[in-house]
Amino acid sequence: MTSSPSISPEITPTTLVLLDPTSPDGESALTLLSDDDQHITLLVLLSGPASRALRDFARAENIDMSTAGWRYLEEVVSRLDHAAGHLLAMTACGPSAAAELADVAATDTVRRVLLPSSVDRLEPGLAGLLTRCVSAPVLTASALSPAA
Repeated sequence: MTSSPSISPEITPTTLVLLDPTSPDGESALTLLSDDDQHITLLVLLSGPASRALRDFARAENIDMSTAGWRYLEEVVSRLDHAAGHLLAMTACGPSAAAELADVAATDTVRRVLLPSSVDRLEPGLAGLLTRCVSAPVLTASALSPAA
């Protein structure tokens, strides 16, 4: 059964935000959020170099990686100072951040993709690759300035 376009709810594009719990600047993509970002999807990877801190946490707490990822996302959501109309947090364990982000972008209407500055160290070339396979703008947060 299909709905009539006149009564279908308008789909609000989501802003896709990659988080990196391993790096001090792994949440820097959150600084790129604006008031226009009303639907936000937070994504943390359970594999690859950005998941090292989650693996350490999972071992220390004697929990699985999925639980460690969800706990991390709960912490981020509790600290998030952004009034979004809709917030989705998800974990993924694919082979690369590019593949996971492109997968989500292929199934959702994406407004833009926000990457932490740590992505340039952990997955060089990720922003360029995503730009080629995602129709939404891909933005990388600025690197943190070293402490004086």
